[in-house]
Amino acid sequence: MKKTWGLLISAVVVSAALAGCGGDKKETAAGGDQPAPATASAENTISIEASNWKFNSDTFEAKAGEPITINFKSTEGFHGIGIEGLDFDIQNEGSKTITIDKAGEYKIFCNIMCGPDHDKMVATLVVK
Repeated sequence: MKKTWGLLISAVVVSAALAGCGGDKKETAAGGDQPAPATASAENTISIEASNWKFNSDTFEAKAGEPITINFKSTEGFHGIGIEGLDFDIQNEGSKTITIDKAGEYKIFCNIMCGPDHDKMVATLVVK
């Protein structure tokens, strides 16, 4: 009898453990292994990282007429960003949302004097 109870308890524990393994799946697109497409609001989110003396990309893209959330972080040194022709700036780290109605190219620059190659810290925001 003790052996039967031990097997029964072992079976219950194993079943519970296996049932808990499948509940954390991510949503996938049409039966594939790739994640589902991002929502429209995520499309107009830009993450900019600055290090001495560059940004993580030369070009960033966004949609005109929709709110654009820009997340900024300094990963090395002390930097900020500004966008030429717009009333936009972030110092060191933070997030800000802006709507740009006019399509075009806008210069992103470091707005804190950060060292000898400060003037080379530029990127382009392409608004379509």
